[in-house]
Amino acid sequence: MRKIDVRSFIPNLITLTGLCFGLSSIRFAFFEEYKASLICILIAGVCDALDGLFSRILKTQSELGAELDSLADFLSFGVAPGILLYLGVLSGLEIWGYVAVTAYILFACIRLAVFNLSQSKGMQSSYRGYFMGVPTPAGAGLVLLPLIHSFLGFNWGTEYLHAAAIYTGIIGALMVSGMPTFSLKQLNLVIERRYYLRFFILFVLIVLLIINFLWQFISVAGVLYFLSLPVSAFVYYKSK
Repeated sequence: MRKIDVRSFIPNLITLTGLCFGLSSIRFAFFEEYKASLICILIAGVCDALDGLFSRILKTQSELGAELDSLADFLSFGVAPGILLYLGVLSGLEIWGYVAVTAYILFACIRLAVFNLSQSKGMQSSYRGYFMGVPTPAGAGLVLLPLIHSFLGFNWGTEYLHAAAIYTGIIGALMVSGMPTFSLKQLNLVIERRYYLRFFILFVLIVLLIINFLWQFISVAGVLYFLSLPVSAFVYYKSK
């Protein structure tokens, strides 16, 4: 009898856990608990990072895991943010808000489909240090900035609904664009022993900021990432 390797289930369990948080996000959004809904998407993002990390550490990459990861990403970073954004911000725009959110979800679906196709055919969907287009988890974080800013008292999303709808469409288009974007995932970062203390201090500082200033931290990180997009494209094409 073939022995079942329990290690192979660990990344998939993490992926399914993230999927459950994506579903919970949709549930909280319908009950107008927008902060809880957003936190669920953040936890799903952590799960998305961990499943890939564990699959590489345990050397348990599989086609099943890749398909599960794409399906979980579509729900957690495509459908769930779209529903949350519509109910929390764009519902006042009625049909145009629906069109903007639908466009974002469709773009997320197309990006993941193209990624799966490129993987199955052995094509490159990314280059060392770069993604081609904004990754779906990052797109979810960017598209939810109008809602996050409303938690901080900056209600530009709810006061200028047409601008928020256009912004939503732009983020969706960036996900399927060929724009090079920085990717720490593609870098083999080796931390020398002499930098361990500095890295630990930085890690603790980030954790403390997240615990005490969650929305402020996410807002600043999102804005900085958005501003880095033209920089990443410039650096990429200059290096070529």
